[in-house]
Amino acid sequence: MIRRVGFGLVRRHRDYDRRLHDIVLKQDPVLVKNCATAESKRLYRMQLEVARCLQHKKGFLRLRNSQHGILYARAELEHDVADLLLTHFQHRFPTYHIALEHGRKTYTAAPGGKRTVTDESVEDAVRRLEAQLPKKDSGPFDDTLWSRYYNSQMTKERRNLRLMDKMMPRRHRDKDAYENRAQTLSHSLGEYA
Repeated sequence: MIRRVGFGLVRRHRDYDRRLHDIVLKQDPVLVKNCATAESKRLYRMQLEVARCLQHKKGFLRLRNSQHGILYARAELEHDVADLLLTHFQHRFPTYHIALEHGRKTYTAAPGGKRTVTDESVEDAVRRLEAQLPKKDSGPFDDTLWSRYYNSQMTKERRNLRLMDKMMPRRHRDKDAYENRAQTLSHSLGEYA
């Protein structure tokens, strides 16, 4: 018995075409599994692009912390994976409220698991949630802790900007990130040009 190849994430691709998916589902499963047809190759590449986008955002998305224990971010996503990111961060930080903005929608999740989708900006959603919540200790998301850690670990003699660009591409960096500011400062001073 030959098992059908699944393309679970392909529907989330920005260029998803239902007709292409139907063509691939009608093809021989062995050919599809081995990407022997042009249609199956295209669908497989689309699946990988969505998975890669999701993986990058899981690793590189910088969450900010409000005083009321709400983790929030504005995410520029190539594909429709905002709800999957919300699920990931909800499992990773189960005691926090989480708000992610993508496009013109904000996805929010409460610690109990309740989710909502609104048309407001992430800042408005955070303000609305803050009105309902008491102030909370910032815990591991305190910016002063991160700056102390970064300053204690950074060694000027070992600064390798090419490796930094390779490990965390500039398009995934937060504009306010310490690493980004350090690199911009070093380039502007001409130390490592």
